[in-house]
Amino acid sequence: MTRTLSVLALGLCLSARADLAPIADVQTQLLARHTMNSVLECFGSVVVTPAAIDHLNVLFAAHVDSLAVQKGEHVVKGQKLIDLSPDPGVVQSYVQAKNQRVLASQNLVQQKQLLAAQLATQASVDAAGKALKDAELALQTLHDEGADQSSLSLSAPFSGNIEQVAVAVGDHVAAAATLLSLAMDERLQAQLQIDPQDAQRLRPGMSVHLGDVFSAHDQESGSIDNIARQVDASTHKLSVSVRLNNTHFLAGTPVRAHVILSSDSLLAVPRAAILNDTQGSFIYVVDQMHAHRIAVQAGRESNGWVSVSGPLTPGMHVVILGNYELQEGMATRETLLP
Repeated sequence: MTRTLSVLALGLCLSARADLAPIADVQTQLLARHTMNSVLECFGSVVVTPAAIDHLNVLFAAHVDSLAVQKGEHVVKGQKLIDLSPDPGVVQSYVQAKNQRVLASQNLVQQKQLLAAQLATQASVDAAGKALKDAELALQTLHDEGADQSSLSLSAPFSGNIEQVAVAVGDHVAAAATLLSLAMDERLQAQLQIDPQDAQRLRPGMSVHLGDVFSAHDQESGSIDNIARQVDASTHKLSVSVRLNNTHFLAGTPVRAHVILSSDSLLAVPRAAILNDTQGSFIYVVDQMHAHRIAVQAGRESNGWVSVSGPLTPGMHVVILGNYELQEGMATRETLLP
């Protein structure tokens, strides 16, 4: 009877100790495959391609009445840039052209009358007709150039950035002289600098993700357009041109770029899931409410995920929060995150 009571007491004691064993609260995620990019990080800046710059002018001498923009300003298509008035000499040329057309028209009528009276030849009529056409063409050209207007406003032909303002209010400018230079938004590109030994890893068309150097996240995308074949003597770098997709960057913005060298579907876990000690890298998984340590080899990192290899199976419950307090076999209270 005494022995039976002792065994019962020992069982109760072990049960009490089991009830007192610590239980760790953890958060887990299912182990799954993720697209992991192998990337090359490099730096550069947003530049304007020469073909993107439009030099605005008028084809007659003019006076600058007002300027609505300044260098470095971003403008949208149709926005007014500058007000001009034709030079007095241009106005006089237009008046003279109008008078010349009137005289040429009168001369043609007169030549036709003389031909009817057999006092002129058909050649004279043809010459008068040509003179009238020339006068009309000269007048139309001046009209198209705006010489008949008391004032003229130039508007942005496309959205872009004012690269140069070559005149000031009050200036007299010659015919066809550049007034403003406008860089088209869609023609901006990123100019990256890479080490020469990395050039063989790059190909035109490779995807590139970019962000300004002050941001922790990529904000724009593009693709490699051209890889220079000459090392810059001052920087000892190669230049890589990147065509941007619908960029909101401004010219001159310094950027950090990630060139996507390759993409693979790999088993991956959040960076926080991987722990390290003297035995190497490892993760914890939860199975039947208990934690189990698994040694892993960490590989490629992309967007906060780290590829892992080891005795792993997709669908395992990987501990991503609370793993620092775990030990092999410890009981857990699990919250499985989506």
